[in-house]
Amino acid sequence: MKYKLLILDVDGVLVKNKDASISSKVIDAVQAIKNKVKITLCTGRTKIDTQRIIDSLGISNNYHVIESGAKVLAPNGTYEYEKLLSSNDISTIYLMSKNTIANIAVCSQGNWIDYHEGEQYEEVTTVSLHSHNQDQTRKILLAVKDLEQTYHIAVGSHWQIPEGNFILITNREASKKHGIEYIQNKSTISKEETIAIGDMPNDLPLFEASGLKIAMGNADKELKKQADFITKNIDDAGVAYAIDTYLV
Repeated sequence: MKYKLLILDVDGVLVKNKDASISSKVIDAVQAIKNKVKITLCTGRTKIDTQRIIDSLGISNNYHVIESGAKVLAPNGTYEYEKLLSSNDISTIYLMSKNTIANIAVCSQGNWIDYHEGEQYEEVTTVSLHSHNQDQTRKILLAVKDLEQTYHIAVGSHWQIPEGNFILITNREASKKHGIEYIQNKSTISKEETIAIGDMPNDLPLFEASGLKIAMGNADKELKKQADFITKNIDDAGVAYAIDTYLV
């Protein structure tokens, strides 16, 4: 099988936190294959936060999935796929979770801002419920369980608190799987021709759209169970090792 598309999560895969740099070994590995394989980022980050990573890897001529699958960023910088949440959606999510969360933020017009009850927000793609530890994560997920049939709910890594999580709630048609399938259709690339590398449960939908599923060595144990291959951890340039194993 000749793979044509490599999908990379960002946090926990390419960088350890919001402001960290990508290792030179990973950058070199990407540079070695970027003219042979399409390389797409698939992340909960906004366009502003993702652009630095895109520029570091030199992959601005590709499609990228941002804001947890709510938007697909085209090579020309426009959004080709966009799924939003209404004011009623946001209020419902807040009311069901407010007694369990450490904090709540919304991604509005491409910017993450703290949510305040009663305020109006425009063009919201994601509600992020913050936990400081795994016990709190479980309580939040239990509180919003009844929303699973109406929205897409995913658990991501916390940028500042390794023991905590971002519980990301988006439109039902906004997931990493939806975003990748849109790109596959645009590029006439099949699931079987796609490799995905992830680290957290919110990458499970990404795995669903991929023929070869690779988990980082530092990945969540549930994601590792679904992986076809477990690469090295982020400190050992796991992305570069995966590229060397399957794409060189």
